Parts: sequence; structure tokens; C-alpha cells
Amino acid sequence: MTNLVASQTVAKRVQEVRKKRGLTVKQLAGRCSELGAPELTASALYNLESGRRDGAGHRRRPVTVDELLALAYVLSVAPIHLLVPVAGDDPTTEPYELPLSFTTSTGRARMWIRGDEPIGQVAARDFFSEIPESEWVPPPLRP
Repeated sequence: MTNLVASQTVAKRVQEVRKKRGLTVKQLAGRCSELGAPELTASALYNLESGRRDGAGHRRRPVTVDELLALAYVLSVAPIHLLVPVAGDDPTTEPYELPLSFTTSTGRARMWIRGDEPIGQVAARDFFSEIPESEWVPPPLRP
């Protein structure tokens, strides 16, 4: 079974942000329904947050991209803040495990998700080639 690290992070962050907003799971489900995601019922959210496990202790299924985007919208937070936790004092040293058992720092993961820089063994030319010209901002020079 695949290690669903990103889904576990999203589930944990959804719970943290929901509580920070003072919402119960039932209230969050109601907001999801009001805003066009009726499939995110209280039961679905309980399962998402608790990480409903199979017999081996693995998550039964990942959090989908659609769920991530809907929850980010309903919780009034950028999707990156559900995908990658806010690091402590030094985001360059806080580890963040990506699928494929690749680990980087939370700071680097956030920069990668924002499209600011590639990580791992990715060719920078390929990474930056998908940025529309209208959005291109040259990366800062490093010493």
C-alpha cells in the first residue's frame, strides 16, 4: 500500500484549522454543503480527520485534490497551508516527507508547491517551462 503522507498532513491540518476557526465537524460539513461540496458530510470529514485505517493501520484512501481545494476554500485558507504545515522557527530544517519516500524541508516543500523552485533531482529547465510567460518572475540569484 502507498504511504499517504500528504493526505495525512492535509487531514491533520484540516482538523487544526477547523478547530482554530471554532468549527465542529458538523458545522464544517454544513459550510461545505452550503458552498457546493455536499459530499463532504460530517461522516466523510470524521473519516478524513481520523484517517480511517485498514487492518494494517494504513489510511484507507487519500484525500483527493477536489477535497483539498474545497476544504481550503471553505476554511478560507490557501491550499498550500493544508498541504504543508507552517514550520517552526527554521523552515529549512523541519522535515517534510513527500510521496515516493522523498524528504525535504517544509520551507523547500512550500517553495516547490508555490512553483518557486524545483526540489530533488528535477531539471530546473523542465520545472520552470510550465510557468506561463505572463507569470514568469526570474528566481533570485543565490550567492
